[in-house]
Amino acid sequence: MSQIPSASSTTPAEDPAEIDPPHPNISDALDAALSKSLPLAFGQKARGIRERIIRFTPSWFSVTMGTGIQNSLLFNLPWRSTHPAFRAIGAGFLLIDMVLFIAFAALTIARYIMYPEIFQAMLFHDTHSLFLGTIPMGFVTIVTGIALLGQDYNIGGGINPVLVASGLWWLALAMASFTACVVPYAMFTRHSHSTERLTAAWLLPIVAPITVAASGSTISRLLIQHNYHSYALTILLTSYIMDGIGLLLASMIMAIYFQRLAVHHLPARDVIISTFLPLGPCGQGGYALVELGRNTMTLFPLLAAAHPNNEAYASLASIGGAMYGAALVSGLMLWGLGLWWLFHAVVTVSSHYVTYDIAFNMGAWGVTFPLGSLALLTYSLGNSFDSLFFKVIASGMTLVVFIMWWLVAIPTTRGFFSGTLFEAPCLSTLPEDHAKRILEGQRKLRAQEKEAELAGDGSGGGDEQV
Repeated sequence: MSQIPSASSTTPAEDPAEIDPPHPNISDALDAALSKSLPLAFGQKARGIRERIIRFTPSWFSVTMGTGIQNSLLFNLPWRSTHPAFRAIGAGFLLIDMVLFIAFAALTIARYIMYPEIFQAMLFHDTHSLFLGTIPMGFVTIVTGIALLGQDYNIGGGINPVLVASGLWWLALAMASFTACVVPYAMFTRHSHSTERLTAAWLLPIVAPITVAASGSTISRLLIQHNYHSYALTILLTSYIMDGIGLLLASMIMAIYFQRLAVHHLPARDVIISTFLPLGPCGQGGYALVELGRNTMTLFPLLAAAHPNNEAYASLASIGGAMYGAALVSGLMLWGLGLWWLFHAVVTVSSHYVTYDIAFNMGAWGVTFPLGSLALLTYSLGNSFDSLFFKVIASGMTLVVFIMWWLVAIPTTRGFFSGTLFEAPCLSTLPEDHAKRILEGQRKLRAQEKEAELAGDGSGGGDEQV
């Protein structure tokens, strides 16, 4: 949503006004050219719900990521005396997040049901497919919110909200596993990449398993409190595996990204906010490690006490402290790495905004979630060391994320209703017959709109004469 690089960054820089309007006797050659320029043929603005559906891309789910992280941050504030008020605000963000995710999911499903050929075009697009990772990451913020909100407000009646959240967590895990495996495979076999064109958006499908692990640490802690010890152990171990997949792969990509920055310098200004993306794996990965390590301190002795004749559980009880200690060391190291990336991202983006005029696009949501992830790790370290230093910094980061949310939410809302933020570069890769079919449908809709306008003008003129 990650800036998450704007999907428009790969669209050819042509003026839609330069494309001649379609004519009934247009030649096949020109028709093919129009089909290949399908996004431009739609014009700069999406008009009507059908055109918004056609051009609705996974990058919109970065809005749910940035909204959902607000709930997690407000529920983790260290100042207990103010928690009721901030929890209420966090609950409001969770409700907004749920509404947005349901609406975006409906638009996405409609897009691929109405135009199934677009899914393959999206998956095989070099940049567009990377944003599939935003879907499970947006969903997992809702899963965590349901667990926290249900626990604090005792919501659910006779149904345990933590168990509901744990069931949804497995769905999030499946979604994250899909993006972490399928998208890289498409990169290996179908995409055309180069080091010079590499951006931090490569992290998007890889960070999804890390966010699932971070959510799993919260759910396993709540399951321990509800005495579901065996189930908590299952989720805890699975979360460690998911964190390992995502964090280790992310470290490889960050190494390549460092080389790209050193050799080819900073990315293009329309994707410059992507420099904030490395904060995501550092923050989410460190948070997951620290919280999972803390859970082992509680869970392993409980399992050993409940199964006194089980030698495996007895040995686990003795290593819980060591795992927590290793997690704290790893968390501190990842926090330091996150600060390093944060410094360079702030300097880079600030210098570009001073020097260039950078237009708003969906990539602006690339600040909220990564910075919020680093804030979560800071909260976790503050609680572990009972450190006022970390708690104050985390609270300051939360304030910045809150302000940034408003700064990007307002123009995003305006762009949604005006139709200016609907960019879909994958449409330019559609096979010619599919592209022509979609284009012809849009021509008919535009013709109907024109006829309706003319009919309205004619009836208005008649009234004036009377």
